[in-house]
Amino acid sequence: MIAERELHVWFARTDIAEKTIRELTPILDDDERERVARFRYEDDQRRAIVARASLRILLGRYLDHAPHELRFVFGPQGKPALTDGALEFNVSHSGALVALAFARNAPLGVDVECADRASDLLAIAERFFSPAEAAVVRKAPDVAAAFYRTWTAKESVIKAIGGGLSIDLKSFRVTPARERFTPVESTTLGDWHVQALPEPESGYHAAVAIRGADWTTTVHELVNG
Repeated sequence: MIAERELHVWFARTDIAEKTIRELTPILDDDERERVARFRYEDDQRRAIVARASLRILLGRYLDHAPHELRFVFGPQGKPALTDGALEFNVSHSGALVALAFARNAPLGVDVECADRASDLLAIAERFFSPAEAAVVRKAPDVAAAFYRTWTAKESVIKAIGGGLSIDLKSFRVTPARERFTPVESTTLGDWHVQALPEPESGYHAAVAIRGADWTTTVHELVNG
């Protein structure tokens, strides 16, 4: 079980053997398998299977339950939660990675992004970031790293709150660091904090958000199959 004030982050790969995908699929419930089937492309189906099965496997370990027996409810914006609220969690996936975060008694969000250096990242920052955040990206020696450090932090806040598109990205400011949680600057959002995570692998960036600052974060790798 996770101790109080501990935050666990796991990373799992989606580019795994087809045999493993077949073994993971029965862990999902009927609704999850139906949602997987709606994806048009095989890569999207694989990501969804790995994300949901990995979530069930890890929750099962933490709570000493069979993964397929876990039941979920969904918030107004679609954010899932356990029916009994025994653990808070959040999931994100991009490229070949899934990120999963867990804590007790505190809503949280996680975001992982596969860097797309072909995009005009500075233009995106100018459009969606606060002026201070965009200035940090503009002045950074590595624009891509600064952009994704900010982007993943902001997305993790949005996911933690469960507000989706209803929250303007410019309405709050983040200054993420790897060594500690830093406060989210906002007049409306409350006591949220963010932390930039070590790059799970080359070309990927990730961050977590949670209420309060006095958390200990540990990062793990989940090997399926």
